[in-house]
Amino acid sequence: MSNYTLSDAFTIFYNAKKSEGVRTRTAQVYIINWGYFTDWLAEDCLINTITAAKIREYVNFMFDKTKFSNATDGRKSSDTLAAQTIITRLMTIRTIFNFLAGENYIVTNPVAKIKLPRYDRKEKITFIDDDVRKLLGAPDTDTPTGLRDRTLMILLADGGFRIQEALKLTTELLDIKARCIHLPGSMNKNRKPRVVPLSQGTVRELLALIKRNKTYFETEYIFLSKKGDPLKADRFRKSLNEYAIKVGVDPKLAYPHQFRSYFCTAYLLNGGDLFTLQRIVSHADIETTRSYVRVNDEHVRDQHTQFSPLVRLVHCLHPQKKCDQ
Repeated sequence: MSNYTLSDAFTIFYNAKKSEGVRTRTAQVYIINWGYFTDWLAEDCLINTITAAKIREYVNFMFDKTKFSNATDGRKSSDTLAAQTIITRLMTIRTIFNFLAGENYIVTNPVAKIKLPRYDRKEKITFIDDDVRKLLGAPDTDTPTGLRDRTLMILLADGGFRIQEALKLTTELLDIKARCIHLPGSMNKNRKPRVVPLSQGTVRELLALIKRNKTYFETEYIFLSKKGDPLKADRFRKSLNEYAIKVGVDPKLAYPHQFRSYFCTAYLLNGGDLFTLQRIVSHADIETTRSYVRVNDEHVRDQHTQFSPLVRLVHCLHPQKKCDQ
């Protein structure tokens, strides 16, 4: 059996994945996370010399490493890497070594018995209704930029789109009569086509933006920059942060994916069923959808008042007595 260096082995893996048609973004993640590992090793050693002990040593290093510790632009932080970041990097290493073992490029698979680290999960916090109302009121809709940003926020909150999906939308994907957007498989993370229903108000907002776009530009894209090019996600992120500061919404929440989280959470709290939501937002795993079954404190109190056996018992014994809520 031939023995390959780390760089040779990665080239073999990368070419195989490209031939399988992995998305460019996924391929880039492989490159970045493998780069973190090989930078830590600091040598292009033979792939068969990598052991489980060495990989565990790398995991421990990541848990102790502070953010930006290798940065050369002056950035500093006392925070360590997030557990999910460490897990993502480790999963890339597992994917690569599992491939190499399956293709018989290595004798022993060093990740065969490596378990993903356990970590304390934090409650995810997303927008509440008042946050969304404030953000929607922030842009100046008398300007093309303000109209665009408000319409984009409305679309994200009404359809649970990923930001990259929304920014790639063209007019031909909008079905006005059916009040929906048809997303082809090429635009979906799981590569399957999906239909995203929209409220009538969202359709009206989209049509108003499209009409204004056609006044200045010849393009089928819906969300445009000032120059008429498709809007970049980073530009919208910056604007969203500015709007949040302007209206008093926590800037730490002000990033596009929060609208998707808000949609999923609100959809379930308002009585929507889990499986329909999974189909709308295109989650491959129902457990991902289930993770949005989160309720805020006010909802918990309301549900307790409605379903507590003691509250119902008091009403039965004293029909005229109102329980202290």
